[in-house]
Amino acid sequence: MVDTTEAKQVFRAASTLLYPALGFGIKPCGTYTREDFEQVLSRIALDQEFANTGGKTVHLDRSEPVDVTSTARNSLAKSLLYHLRHLDADAIDAQFDGVRDRLFQVLRSLRLLPSRVDVAIDLHEWRFYGSADTDHVLITYPDLGTNRAYCFATLCVVAPSVRFTLAVLPMDANGFRAKQEAVRSLIVEARRYVSIRHVYLDRGFYQVHVVAELDRLNVDYIVRARPSKGMKGRLSAGAETVVDAYQMQRKRPPTASVDVTVFAVPHRTSEDEHVWFVTNLNVARETAKAYAAAFRRRWGIETSYRQIGDFLPRTSSPTFSVRLFYFLFAVSLYNLWVLANALLAGGTIPKKPPLSTRIFRTFVLSTDYG
Repeated sequence: MVDTTEAKQVFRAASTLLYPALGFGIKPCGTYTREDFEQVLSRIALDQEFANTGGKTVHLDRSEPVDVTSTARNSLAKSLLYHLRHLDADAIDAQFDGVRDRLFQVLRSLRLLPSRVDVAIDLHEWRFYGSADTDHVLITYPDLGTNRAYCFATLCVVAPSVRFTLAVLPMDANGFRAKQEAVRSLIVEARRYVSIRHVYLDRGFYQVHVVAELDRLNVDYIVRARPSKGMKGRLSAGAETVVDAYQMQRKRPPTASVDVTVFAVPHRTSEDEHVWFVTNLNVARETAKAYAAAFRRRWGIETSYRQIGDFLPRTSSPTFSVRLFYFLFAVSLYNLWVLANALLAGGTIPKKPPLSTRIFRTFVLSTDYG
């Protein structure tokens, strides 16, 4: 059992990794302070609200006069967005890189990091309803009424007790070259902090240039595959598992090929269907199901993405610096939530984290942002 006082103390210690690091380029004569902006950011992140609503709510919490029915932009929200729009993307990255550095210093000092970790690389799409010509907006599959999105490639630790988002990279394109470069950059960045055992990637990365890049990086990987006719031809009638040598190829320029092992296991819920993977691991028929089960653990990362979404403010802004700051702030809040749970659970997180995101919200909104 964890009492309220202990939980508050844990969160207060964790929050010092984030809030003091944030900078907004506020001039000494500015109307609002860094703490004002942090309070609005925390509220709109945890309530998944627009800055305008968050600004009004902060004024109301302080018993300050505010026209709650006005459609005009609230002065506090207007000032926050003005400063975020004028931040340089590299400066934003540097701030949150510093947050991550301090987080991993704490993890190492408390020995919360395994000696080697499995990681998963995925794409997080933040849907956009404005012009397709907007900077950094990509065309993708239709969903939620639009085929446009800001896209962020992320690398997360798969271990249940430390499921942190370790690296984030904004995507400027969604072709194989962009994905190849994203995979390279994320793994190189992650190796500064952890020793990687396996990398798991979903079907969106099943491209020969991406898999070849994984080989060049000398990392063990499992990639969910889109089965070709050549793969399916290896599945004999009544076979439960398939393990075979396979060559991935791209015959159109730029050409590429890479030798892999392909394996397939029965789908857990759909009869007469199989799930296919490619890997550079030494997989045998007897171990194929175990490797597939290991890959399934990456779906915990899908859960983490939904929880990152629990910390993502709403916005219609087409300004990339606003979107970037919001997304990295959401990732940082998510990481603080994971850290707080690890500390409260004595270094291991049970199946149900002791601190829910809703209770975490209460602690964040009652914190001192200094």
